[in-house]
Amino acid sequence: MDLEALGTSPLGQLVPIVVPPSAHVSGPAEYFAYVPESLPDELTLETATWLAATEAANAIGALNNACAQLPNPGLLIQPALLQEAHATSALEGTYGAMRDVMQARLPGFEPKTPEVREISAYIDMADFAFGWVRDRPVTIGFICDLQRILAEASRYPVRDPGSIRTEQVYIGSDAAPIDESRFVPPPADDRLHAGLTDWLRWTQTNRRLPVEIRAAMAHYQFETLHPFADCNGRVGRLLVLLQLLVEGRLAEPVLTISPWLLKRRWRYQDHLLAVSATGDWNPWIQFFCDGLREQCERHLVVARELLESLGNLRDELNERHWTGTIGRVAADLVDWPVVTNSSVQQQYSCSGPTAQKAIDRLVELGVLEELTGGNYARVWGARNVMRLVESL
Repeated sequence: MDLEALGTSPLGQLVPIVVPPSAHVSGPAEYFAYVPESLPDELTLETATWLAATEAANAIGALNNACAQLPNPGLLIQPALLQEAHATSALEGTYGAMRDVMQARLPGFEPKTPEVREISAYIDMADFAFGWVRDRPVTIGFICDLQRILAEASRYPVRDPGSIRTEQVYIGSDAAPIDESRFVPPPADDRLHAGLTDWLRWTQTNRRLPVEIRAAMAHYQFETLHPFADCNGRVGRLLVLLQLLVEGRLAEPVLTISPWLLKRRWRYQDHLLAVSATGDWNPWIQFFCDGLREQCERHLVVARELLESLGNLRDELNERHWTGTIGRVAADLVDWPVVTNSSVQQQYSCSGPTAQKAIDRLVELGVLEELTGGNYARVWGARNVMRLVESL
């Protein structure tokens, strides 16, 4: 950690800590941690930062309006959630094939790998969160519940899942000593608890700045506090979307931010650290707002392509006079683009032969193709929808 830069930070201070035995240090068993000050209620920002925030706000508004006109908001909700789960996990070093994640959500299927189980757990966490914030406030207990869902599915044991951490942690290579770390967050004592309580108060009471700017600031503060032993990044990025939902900027959870950040992961991490080192909010907020704007624009393109694809498929079915189960299966492929015979039976209350007939006809049209081989546990996928999902 750059002690010289952080030692003169205008936004926080270095405090001495006793280094835990597992985090050996090149010298005495003492080091320093960074404790951020409370977030400011107002900021003096550059014109370029205000412009980036305004463009992000306009893009979010356009996406929200477009979703309001869709016959089914699920057209973007599930694709967005799938890609967010995939990308936010990849940012933490957890990788899994998108089709394996989709398949793991089907009845009777289990995740193929520990990585896919973790990614699937993110979807569970997000679904729980979206339901919660519809009529209940964000609380520290709620955030702890989010972390527990992820931690209990982790490939590696996480101490005290669902609890604020009770030990000092540091961000860097596990094999390197703490004095070679990239960053050391606050000690696991009253300062951490007070900082998290203050962060929550600020997010719920500050309305002097546009929400796009406040979301950037709140994300920085949450990641700097690093309240959990693990899963901070994934929980923190979900909280960005929840903030937009709670404040009514989005009516539905149709936005992703992690795919954009994943492509710029080093700049993302550097920007967060630079805020602490320099006290200059402008580069980080501009970067964050650019991500919001570009992702909103991408989602609008995908929504149009999905609508066009659905329209063409309906026309094809009407020309062939194919109705009933096949039409319902086709429409719902946008919501979840992989199916099995048993999943069709279960979802549409039909017989095995009826389910297979619908699948076979969609294969005939080139909408579905088999993703597996053999005669058992066969899975079919809508390649075009899957391609659009992965492009978000």
